[in-house]
Amino acid sequence: MPITEPLKRAIIAGILGTLLFSFVMEIIVWLHGPRFDVPLWDGGFVTLNPQVAVLIGYVLEFAIGVGLAYLYLRTLASRQPRETLTRGALFGFALWLFLMVIGMPLFTWLSPVVQNGMTLAPGFFLWHYGLMGSITWLLALEAFGTGVSYVTEQANWRVGR
Repeated sequence: MPITEPLKRAIIAGILGTLLFSFVMEIIVWLHGPRFDVPLWDGGFVTLNPQVAVLIGYVLEFAIGVGLAYLYLRTLASRQPRETLTRGALFGFALWLFLMVIGMPLFTWLSPVVQNGMTLAPGFFLWHYGLMGSITWLLALEAFGTGVSYVTEQANWRVGR
């Protein structure tokens, strides 16, 4: 089955968005903000071996990024408001709000990494990491959302056949 043009755009947008997300997470650490080991968090659902969990976590992180980019492409792309980057910023904000209210509390209760003491339980709005933890995720998800929106809608290119 051939890969369609929208799916190709979603794959490229998801990879780019995930790279932007990871880049912002690292920049915040350089500015003495909190460090989040997202690949360990993701891979920890599969194994508690830290080295293997990080490898699996990176694969999961990019897969989630591509999935979210495809979701954006199918639901929000080319809809109101008209500005692409505004839609991307709203998408990033919606992801952040969902993660802060639902995702992080669920992660706190369900994650083997947290339950085995390998990382601090994030809690509602990442309150165990302080205000900067929540702001870090907001900035990283804004970078993800705007990157995805730009690649899926504004980039004037066609993926080769």
